[in-house]
Amino acid sequence: MTSHQAVKSFKKSSVPGVTITQFVDDIPNGCSTPDFERKPVTLTLQEGKNAIFRAVVKGVPTPDVKWTRMQGGMDDPAKYETFFNNVTNEFILQINKLTTDDSDLYRCFAVNEYGEAACSAGLRIIQELKKKLQEFRKLLRKRAPAPKPKPLDKEAVWQLLLHADRRDYEKICMKYGIVDFRGMLRKLQEMRKDTESEQGELLHSIRNFEHIKVNKDGKATFSLVMDLKNHNSKVYLLKDGERLRYGTGDEYRKHCLRRIGKRYSFIVNDVQPEDAGVYQVRVEDVPVFSTELDAESIPVRFQQPLSDVRCSEEEDAVFDCILRTPCYDAVWLHKTHLLEASEKHQISVTPDGLTHQLIIKNVVPSDNGMYTLDTGLCSSNAWLIVECGGVIGSAIRGAGSPYGKDSGSAGARAGVGGVGRLGAPPCYVNKQLLDVRVLKGEPAELSCTVSKHEVTGTWFKDGLKLTNMDGVLFEKEGLVHKLIINKVEDIHAGKYRFEGGDIKTEASIFVEDPPQVDKVLLKNLTSVPTVAKAGQKVKIKIPFEGRLPIRATWLKDRMELVDDTRIRVDKTETFTMLSISSSERKDCGDYQVRLKNDSGVLEINLKLVVIDKPQPPAGPIKIVESSANNITIQWKPPKDDGGKPVQRYIVERQQVGKNDWVTLGETPRSCTTFTTNKVEQDMSYYFRVRAVNAEGTSDALESDEVKAVGKASPGAPDPPEIVSASRDTITICWKAPRKTGSSRIVGYIVQKRKKGTMTWLPVNNVPIADKKLKMTNLKKGLQYEFRVAAVNAAGIGDASEPSQPVFARDSTSQVQDLKVSSSDSTSVTLTWRRPEAKDGSDVKGYEVEMRSSNSLNWTKCNNLPIEMTTYTVKGLQAKEIYFLRVRALNDSGPGEAAELEACIEAAPAVVSPRLLIDDTVKSFLVIKAGNTIRVNIPFEASPDPVVTWLKDGLPLSNRAKINTKDGTTQLLIAAAEFADSGTYTVELQNGLGKRETFSFQVQITDIPQSPGPIQLEENVPNTVTVTWEPSPSEKWESNLYYTVLKRESQKGLWHMVGDLIYTNKFTFTKLIPGRDYYFRVVAKNSLGASDPSETVQPWSIRKPKVKPQKYRGVNQNQPPRFLVPLKPHVVTTGSECHMSCAIGGHPPPKITWYKDSRDLSNDPTYFCTNDFGVCSLVVLGVTKHDEGEYMVEATNESGRAFSKAFLTIKGISL
Repeated sequence: MTSHQAVKSFKKSSVPGVTITQFVDDIPNGCSTPDFERKPVTLTLQEGKNAIFRAVVKGVPTPDVKWTRMQGGMDDPAKYETFFNNVTNEFILQINKLTTDDSDLYRCFAVNEYGEAACSAGLRIIQELKKKLQEFRKLLRKRAPAPKPKPLDKEAVWQLLLHADRRDYEKICMKYGIVDFRGMLRKLQEMRKDTESEQGELLHSIRNFEHIKVNKDGKATFSLVMDLKNHNSKVYLLKDGERLRYGTGDEYRKHCLRRIGKRYSFIVNDVQPEDAGVYQVRVEDVPVFSTELDAESIPVRFQQPLSDVRCSEEEDAVFDCILRTPCYDAVWLHKTHLLEASEKHQISVTPDGLTHQLIIKNVVPSDNGMYTLDTGLCSSNAWLIVECGGVIGSAIRGAGSPYGKDSGSAGARAGVGGVGRLGAPPCYVNKQLLDVRVLKGEPAELSCTVSKHEVTGTWFKDGLKLTNMDGVLFEKEGLVHKLIINKVEDIHAGKYRFEGGDIKTEASIFVEDPPQVDKVLLKNLTSVPTVAKAGQKVKIKIPFEGRLPIRATWLKDRMELVDDTRIRVDKTETFTMLSISSSERKDCGDYQVRLKNDSGVLEINLKLVVIDKPQPPAGPIKIVESSANNITIQWKPPKDDGGKPVQRYIVERQQVGKNDWVTLGETPRSCTTFTTNKVEQDMSYYFRVRAVNAEGTSDALESDEVKAVGKASPGAPDPPEIVSASRDTITICWKAPRKTGSSRIVGYIVQKRKKGTMTWLPVNNVPIADKKLKMTNLKKGLQYEFRVAAVNAAGIGDASEPSQPVFARDSTSQVQDLKVSSSDSTSVTLTWRRPEAKDGSDVKGYEVEMRSSNSLNWTKCNNLPIEMTTYTVKGLQAKEIYFLRVRALNDSGPGEAAELEACIEAAPAVVSPRLLIDDTVKSFLVIKAGNTIRVNIPFEASPDPVVTWLKDGLPLSNRAKINTKDGTTQLLIAAAEFADSGTYTVELQNGLGKRETFSFQVQITDIPQSPGPIQLEENVPNTVTVTWEPSPSEKWESNLYYTVLKRESQKGLWHMVGDLIYTNKFTFTKLIPGRDYYFRVVAKNSLGASDPSETVQPWSIRKPKVKPQKYRGVNQNQPPRFLVPLKPHVVTTGSECHMSCAIGGHPPPKITWYKDSRDLSNDPTYFCTNDFGVCSLVVLGVTKHDEGEYMVEATNESGRAFSKAFLTIKGISL
């Protein structure tokens, strides 16, 4: 730098860090020494990038600017470029392709003849060794996968967006999968209106939101200012939808609230990765603020940072660092150089990712300097001091060692695990303090183990030294130091720290106070049912204790109770009570009381019994027997005995036509039949029965009208069925008749006849009680029919219809290979083969019968003969054993049965139909015409449900294909048409009637067709109204809109003047007279834009003849003069430029505009005006060709004046 002999003084600059040297004693008026308006700033850049230093200087005369560096020269012009930017007035130094050698201190000098200004800026280079870094990190254990974040419900995401900065919208939408950005903005606008109305009920005002930030100490804070209408309103803090307990006093808590006036500041202490999530502040149940703590913003904190290490030459230096949270990809740096694992530098990390160690083997003086462990978000550093024969390396003295002149003293500090004091091993913690969670009232203990006996140590709580505290004891047993609390209270919660010498360890005690209920009351509630009579009031009160707030919930049969006209649930801070104003039998059941706070949950199970009179006996009343002398009736016990056993039944009778009821008698509770002889023949009666228990008599069960008549014979049975047939015997069976007559049936008479004859012959003369008969003495080859009549005390009843004809000959033999081919929980499929040919040639069909394992009666499964050799038996019960048999049928009847046993599978668990709708299933689809519509809807259900698809409530067209399998139903339309737009609904329904539906919108669209011809009209002076015929696509596209563009010459650029136009008309107002305009209209939708529709002929407005205003100035003539001269302009391409000046003179001067000495008067591209001496030039839609020097000239008879200015055009930055 040029030296000046006459240095007189130093001046102070208004810019910090700038030194000004004045060369002369007196500075002439209008001159000044140099100074910096903006000085260059220190830069930290990666290797390979370009560094740019910028400086803005001032001074008169204009100073010269020079750049230097502290180490090395700057002679390489390709490496160091200096230049001046005329637009921004910046002096720039650019250093290309940075290397580690460029790390230095750079100085900038501004010099003129009166003085010099100087300042400095640093440049730090970070080596970008990605490949080496990756190879180095492979030596480290892979970082355990981060816990999957708890999924947020959509409402929490919208609340987060509602309070986020606009610049964070895109990041939040990408994180939570919101793709409709415009829809998101519309919904936020609607939510703001709803939120303001909800908050208006609780708040006067809310403002000054400060989102969550984490400081270097690991403390996260966020705040807001709000004015509550009711100061007793509760303020809640939630994280990911779960309420947090926070402290408001001076005690240490994980979450704290500090309130100063109307400002609420929330603090999260000791932030850990699991604290990441969405935090929300609520007043009562109304959300007022949401903010998100990202896991990436939580710094890795140091439990034990690096400490300086002193070491003799040729010895090993050890750096140890302990983190609070795991980190597997931290890197070590020496000064600014990345260290790699080698024989010289041994790098290790414990499996838990907490302890990092660097060992430098055989240190030499060049190893002096600062060593850094960098975790990404934070770092810890310390110095290595290498002693050469008892003398500290000179490099450290000059590098700012923390020890200065006294660095060789014996009191120098040593890093934990390092070489420290020579000959004295360091003290360290063998066992750290661990966090303790303890119930209130229980004992607690904190203990740690150190490596030296002589360590005394001191205990701290929340940063304050503990000397004496009620119930707290301090013990030392050898190397173990203990803090013991006999009975933990809320005051004991907080962070404890043990310090002794150079060691320190800390942990927290968390006091849990879950809900509690008196043990005697709890035992009485759970072991003894609460009994009440119907209609009485029931009150069950449960006092409780525990940390507030406590949420009390009452459940009955696992459903939460809600208040209604009879039932009310009261909740206070000390008890909860269930009140039933008028108890009923339906109130009986198992109840559960759930008490929950931040420390735990207490569930109390109790039983309520309501006793009442019984319900009426179960009907209907059956008439067992009716005759002229007596009537026997029968009923069933009541379904509900009222909580007390039934003692007896009361039977009453009323004669038809009379009003009085006569008590006939009583029966014990075990007897549900009654016979009375207090009847008269041919008279009709009603009977009723009441049940009686200890609480009273039930309502009555009444019978239908019963008539006492004489003896009646039985009705006709159903036609008998053929069981088996052979040439010697035929076996038939039958069922009892539906009408038994006036007395019970004592037997049956069977008759037979040859087919084709009219005469019936008796088979038995004496009635048989069985309903099955084997007949002999038949003639081989004849065909017989049979009928049956029932017999009671009144005699023989009506005969049945004849049976099916049957031949007296041998029936077919057994079917072959009867087996179960398949089965499920409700059905069995049987298969078999025809009998052998000699017997099976005349087989007419087959019949299948079944019976369960607990029944001896066979039931036919088919009414008509089966022609196939397979059959599915349905309607079976799961986990049951069934016996099945198959007979072949011919003219002789059923053949010999083939029988087998089948066990039915257990029914699968019944799963109600549920549609699995997630982010992959869209509720609105836009499909281009001709493309395939393919929608997959996953579901779960057991058994398989019936799947139905509908479009606009109607069945789908034949072009739609539905495929349902493996828990997914698919809608497929190969080529979409416009008619396929609409609402599609998929419905699931199982056999129990459970139903679930999902609907979604499908819009079929295509790139729009061009709009129709354009018409231009001047409805308002100096404006043009553009109208056009609508695009044919409007018929099928509901979201179609138009864009209008214009240009000012036949070959100019098109500029958009109107967008999002949903009508067919647009008015353009910014017209300049004398110019030609062309217009085009484009139709647009979500898929793209149509071809344009354009005007062929240009549109223009005549340039008005402006009559010059009569200038009324002073009487004497004056030459032109510029009151306000032209000024330089810098504008961007495509924008408008307005250049103006003010001119005086008499008579009024003539104004002429020039560009680069070219007259602009007749150029239609420029619009010139002169209003009372204010002259303007308008350049619309500037391009690069408009750049240059502009001049305005004013002339009159008294003289001439001009003013010049430069127009600079900048390109549009993307």
